[in-house]
Formats: sequence, C-alpha cells, structure tokens
Amino acid sequence: MIAEPICRTIVPFFLAAAYALAQPAIPETPAGHTLQAWLDAFNSGDAAKIEAYVKTIDSSQSVDGMISFRRQTGGFDLLSIESSEPLHIRFRVKEKAGPTTALGSLLVKDGNPPSVQTFGLRALPPGVVPVNITLDAALRKRVIEGVNADVNEYYVDSGLAMQMAHAPKNPRKTGTVSSVPRKG
Repeated sequence: MIAEPICRTIVPFFLAAAYALAQPAIPETPAGHTLQAWLDAFNSGDAAKIEAYVKTIDSSQSVDGMISFRRQTGGFDLLSIESSEPLHIRFRVKEKAGPTTALGSLLVKDGNPPSVQTFGLRALPPGVVPVNITLDAALRKRVIEGVNADVNEYYVDSGLAMQMAHAPKNPRKTGTVSSVPRKG
C-alpha cells in the first residue's frame, strides 16, 4: 500500500530530472541568453510574454505571427547547440507537435538586453543531420575561386561579374547588386 503512493511521487520526479539532463546547456553569452528568452516566450504561447519579448528583444517579429507559428509547431524542444560565439549561436530544435526538426541561427547586437540583429529558422528534410564544416584558408580560397570562375563564365554583364568576384575579398565594401539573367 505504501509503495504505490511513493512510486507516484518518485517516478515523475526522476522522469523530470532525466528530461532536464537531456536538454543541452545554453551558453551564458548574449546570444545564448537571447535564445533562451525566445524559447521561453515562444514555448509559453502566452501573448503577454511574446509581446514583451518582441518589444524588448526582437521588434522585427510580430506577436500575431509568433502566436500563429506557435500554434502550428506546438513549441520547440532544443536538441543541440551547433556552434556558439558571444553574439552568434546556431542551434537545432524539434517541433513539439510533429516530427519536424529545424536549424536556427541567431545573431544579436550586444546591449542590455541584447537585441536580435538576424534570426532564421529553417526546417530540415527528414533524416538530415547537419554537419559543421570548418573551412581552412586553402579550402576557402578554392571555393571562392570556383564561384568566381562560374560568375565570370555565366553572368552577362562582365562589370557586374567582376564586382561580385571581388565582394568576398572586400566584405565591408558591399554595394547593391542587381539580378542579371544567366547565359543560355
């Protein structure tokens, strides 16, 4: 008789503890704090919490849009932190209401609280596992040279092709690039 009430008390405690241990740790960085704030507001489904998040951290979001998206997904469980820097974090989440996983990227401007500069969440096709690839200087150079060769070969406007070929070498000197149709 005593064992049953004890089991009803202890088993949920251990399940909750196991669930908490399974959640990846969110870094103690401005980007990590912002990710936690987004997850807390979004997963709550509470309009007031979502509105406070939008007003203080990410004014580019709409409260109605976030609530609608929350209804579709049921919220998100954090699966992993893919990479983390003080102002940028990449992460993977899974819908609570379905099987979809997504890869997220959050870039923040430092402040108190930090504010969102860019936020993206992309659904991953079933079975896909993202892999972090680190480009060393030699591989980066080969990739850029390959892109430059394709741009020079396929863009009609040679002046525009030259601008685009030089853009990766001069990332702070970017301008507006218009769309140009490709050759046949």
